Amino acid sequence: MKNLVITALQKKTSLLLLTLLVSCAEPKEVTGAYWTGASDFMFISNQTMEMHYASSIAGKKVYLGGFYEIIQSGTSQVINKIEVSELEFEQRTDGVMYCRIWGNIESSDEKGYLLADDCLPIY
Repeated sequence: MKNLVITALQKKTSLLLLTLLVSCAEPKEVTGAYWTGASDFMFISNQTMEMHYASSIAGKKVYLGGFYEIIQSGTSQVINKIEVSELEFEQRTDGVMYCRIWGNIESSDEKGYLLADDCLPIY
């Protein structure tokens, strides 16, 4: 009888530990991005692709679903506005992390992205 109680207790403990390990191993959901490096804006339409070098979003931080003004660096000139819909994170061959912050431009169906260096996800 004593062995039966110990076995049941061991099973419950093992199950609890397994549950904790699995829940800790689940990937976290990315909700945004922040960067400390330079950034450039790419606007893609059916007719053209335009690159605006040295452009940024104030605060260098975005969240999925948010609306942001893209500003020419060093000025207050608004290049465009973007609704963030997707985030891509990559690493260059020199080890620098970067991201593409994708979204629709000015309430249209046209896509664009901000390419930002030294970019990391926000969970």
